[in-house]
Amino acid sequence: MLRSRDRIVVDEAGMVDLQTANVLVELAIEQGVGLAFVGDTHQALPVGHAGAMGSAIRHANAALELDTVHRFRDPDYAALTLRLRDAGDRERALVVAGELAERGHVARVDHHEAARERMIDAYFEWHARGKRVTLVSGTNAEADAINDAIQQRRVDRGELDVRVVAWGIGQQRILVGDTVQTRRNDRLTGVENRAQWIVRGIGESFVDLVSVGDSGEVARVTTEYAREHLQLAYAATVHGVQGDTADASVAGPDVDAAGLYVGLTRGRLSNVAVVVARTDAAARECLAESMQRGTPELTMQDAVRAAEAEVRRAARNREASMETGPVVGASSAGRGLRM
Repeated sequence: MLRSRDRIVVDEAGMVDLQTANVLVELAIEQGVGLAFVGDTHQALPVGHAGAMGSAIRHANAALELDTVHRFRDPDYAALTLRLRDAGDRERALVVAGELAERGHVARVDHHEAARERMIDAYFEWHARGKRVTLVSGTNAEADAINDAIQQRRVDRGELDVRVVAWGIGQQRILVGDTVQTRRNDRLTGVENRAQWIVRGIGESFVDLVSVGDSGEVARVTTEYAREHLQLAYAATVHGVQGDTADASVAGPDVDAAGLYVGLTRGRLSNVAVVVARTDAAARECLAESMQRGTPELTMQDAVRAAEAEVRRAARNREASMETGPVVGASSAGRGLRM
């Protein structure tokens, strides 16, 4: 959030919950300044009640929508991402899923362990080329598993040294050369929540970091900060990567609409969705389901419609499982997202 002389500017406003938005409105009124929300309602939703960004768009005295995509080398893929963003109903979602598969943006695997290995292999393939890849997981637990596996493989290859260690959130091992994420703003050191870094040094009382971007920004945090607010970041959920731009991106299984959209729009050169399914047709169905899962709630009526749609999808999945066995790619309930 930025404060200028006459307005408050909130970036990534799609992740602002209604309660926080109300506080910001009251603050703006009290200070006599304007309030500007910058974000995307189709990206990650807040942990609290969604709808603040959509309500702001509806009631603002001015709204501007940017519809030109500059990130991708392929203009046809840029156009496809806009259709992915707006693939709300099942018919359109299936069409977009088919386009993604035809253009080579879908990797089908038979089980979740294979999906995890596909994402780990993608990291090393791009890393070997000197490129950066974003890995988007559906849950925090899956992100942690991928992070630990990548770190261990780097240790086995001799890329990381286990003799000098710092400890992160939940006693996660942090080594020099690891990709990490700071999880809390700290004015003293200048680090921000969800900023990504490479560990360049570890001392008895500090961890030195350098930004993964081109800025070359450096920071030093205490080991106490690291234990409470530093974690590996080779993979992350949608909340951790939606502001990122990389050379390539891989979205794992069990992501919702926001996770799929964000996961397929981070890479300049390559974007792939990994889907657990028995057949190519089932993979397209699974992708279409993901595009409809966790859609934005702009009003209470939208929230009710979203809940009803989720119940109908659950009923269809149950009927399908009774006919053909377990359904792949079903939604993971109650997974909990860190903000």
